[in-house]
Amino acid sequence: MAESVRHYYATYGGDLEGKRVIVQGWGNVGAAAAYYAAQSGARIVGIIDRDGGLLSPQGLGLDEVRELFVNRRGNTLQVDGLVPFAETDARIWDLGAEVFLPCAASRLVTREQVDRLTAAGLEVIGCGANVPFADSEIFYGSTYEHADRSVAVVPDFLANCGMARTFALLMDGSVPITDTAVFDDVSRTVGDALKRCHERSSDRTGLAATAFSIALDQLN
Repeated sequence: MAESVRHYYATYGGDLEGKRVIVQGWGNVGAAAAYYAAQSGARIVGIIDRDGGLLSPQGLGLDEVRELFVNRRGNTLQVDGLVPFAETDARIWDLGAEVFLPCAASRLVTREQVDRLTAAGLEVIGCGANVPFADSEIFYGSTYEHADRSVAVVPDFLANCGMARTFALLMDGSVPITDTAVFDDVSRTVGDALKRCHERSSDRTGLAATAFSIALDQLN
């Protein structure tokens, strides 16, 4: 998922390095996304997990994120000075970040949270949760549409396609299966998809709608 945000900036302009990132959820998806974002030079300024969170306006670097990754208890954040959930939830949406990675359970992100993130400088959302926004619709509800019109939203079927691409690579059988082969295939797939979106529309908003449109065209 962090790779999708890196490719977003490479395609639409900018660089993930130096960007501030907020992560929702600290399970396998969220912790890994934060690690790879930090590896690309981003700063993790906020983490909100189900039992509490961490607020770091100056931003956490790679070594600090790696330590949080290693010290997880199951899929939960473990850190000295864990901020209670209610306080984290009250503050994190106004903290200020260019990147938001919703990686917790589906249907959690509200319109109010999107608006607060946007007002504080949000540029892109990389969807780690299968259905991150609090909509009853499966694919593209009113909150999702509002977010897509406000900032760049990389949809989950691009940002979170790692396992699907891994299965495809395994079934293909034409290349040796290594970590590098899997990572390279996922990165290339996400990058190519975002380039196709950019070719259809270079606007930074409406990205998810463009991606859905291309996907539907391919199904027809």
